[in-house]
Amino acid sequence: MKKSIALVLAVILLVGIIGTALACSHNNWHQVNTYTTSTKQTIAKTHGCIKLSNPHTHWRYNYVTKTTYVCFTCGDTKTIRSTSSGPEHCPKD
Repeated sequence: MKKSIALVLAVILLVGIIGTALACSHNNWHQVNTYTTSTKQTIAKTHGCIKLSNPHTHWRYNYVTKTTYVCFTCGDTKTIRSTSSGPEHCPKD
């Protein structure tokens, strides 16, 4: 008798866990916030480049975007971070 009660409780617990996991499927995630930060990166050209033969520095902007999603079913949140870089600029440009 005790084994059957324990088995039923285990099945109920398992169904609850699986149900919660399935409830947070991709279709229930909605974007709630996004922001982008940028930093200026300096790149040393010790041997010069095509436009300028002497040693000098180039620069470009690096961007980091963080997007926050919330699951409307279970209330969980997740943040996805992506990075990208802009074109490299020479002072001769």
